[in-house]
Amino acid sequence: MLTRTKDANGALRRSLLGAALVLVLFLALAGILASAQPAAAQTIPTITVLSVQADQTVTVRTHNFPANREFTVRMGMMGTRAENGTVVGTTNSGAGGTFDVTYNIPAALHGSWQIAIRLDAPGGYYAYNWFYNRTATMATPPATVTAPAATATPGATATPGATATAGPTSTPAPTGTPVATGTPAANIPTFRIISVERDNTVSIRTSNFPANQTFTVTMGALGSRGVNGTVAGTQNSGTGGTFDATYTIPQNLRGRTTIAIRLESPQGYYAYNWFYNSTTP
Repeated sequence: MLTRTKDANGALRRSLLGAALVLVLFLALAGILASAQPAAAQTIPTITVLSVQADQTVTVRTHNFPANREFTVRMGMMGTRAENGTVVGTTNSGAGGTFDVTYNIPAALHGSWQIAIRLDAPGGYYAYNWFYNRTATMATPPATVTAPAATATPGATATPGATATAGPTSTPAPTGTPVATGTPAANIPTFRIISVERDNTVSIRTSNFPANQTFTVTMGALGSRGVNGTVAGTQNSGTGGTFDATYTIPQNLRGRTTIAIRLESPQGYYAYNWFYNSTTP
């Protein structure tokens, strides 16, 4: 009897141990299958510029914003993406998604031609854009560059085109062609990049240029707007309006990824833009 009891108990223990091992294997397999499921796509917050009151306010519209996040709002110089810019307020995203909000332009940026704006929140969410600091309303706000920090794409956010109205597209056009909505005022000279030969030349096409003025052409680092840059030549505007011109990239700027270019006349007219220093088209 004692021998049979021990055998029975041993068999029971082995049976329970086997069941436990099966359970462990089942749970492990379930964990593997669960981890193999694709993660939900991460929504990407964006902002578009709706309207601007020069040196006063800018109104933006959000898209895909996460809910219940406290965003710090900053503004800074063009080309900075407003990183470490002047704090102009905070915005709670509430239910998230889409909402409109207006911010005051800080005094330190009054008089700036272009201004970057950025909203970021703990957790790695941020969105940034830029706008022309002149009174305007964009009828159809264009898309903006934004992403959670984990998926943000490096590089400048503003589409080249220093003389178009506010709001860049998601990725800078390689040739710097302005794509923003709105029409520049008739007396504001503008130009766009039409081609680049790496470390050699850049060609531009002007618009609304005043007649019979001699413009000094300067180039410099991105973000400088070409101010106090290296002189790359002079350009007489002739009859004004639209014309094409080609300039040699200065030796000290060769090898750079991006270059700012500026045309300015003694009468106070100027226009600036920037381009990728890579051959295109």
